[in-house]
Amino acid sequence: MTLDHLHIRLDWPNPLLFPNRRRGSFRKFQPAIESARREGFYAAKQALGCNTIHLGERNHVHILFAMPDRRNRDSDGLHGAIKHHLDGIAKALGVDDRVFRPVTINDCLDAERKGFVLVQICANETRSLT
Repeated sequence: MTLDHLHIRLDWPNPLLFPNRRRGSFRKFQPAIESARREGFYAAKQALGCNTIHLGERNHVHILFAMPDRRNRDSDGLHGAIKHHLDGIAKALGVDDRVFRPVTINDCLDAERKGFVLVQICANETRSLT
């Protein structure tokens, strides 16, 4: 079956992946980066199952951050924290992550206070404003 959209659930990103948190050597962050890519890859494969999805040159991506607490986080930092997850998702789908545009980011508070991220990829090609 060919899907027109895909819902992928990810765990809350490792605090080391937030761009404003990064301090020190690259070695300190590498295990978290590799883990995030693997999580994105396997979460996309699981969400896809035996189905297929045909992505065009531009595909709208909706990202919902269900936050574990009421701490203020900017949208750039949130998007940066799942950059490596999105790389893994793109690899699992066999595309370059540049097709994930435009990106809509929203947030809410997780009732269970664990935090998670929902990524919805729409297969319908979207038109750019230019």
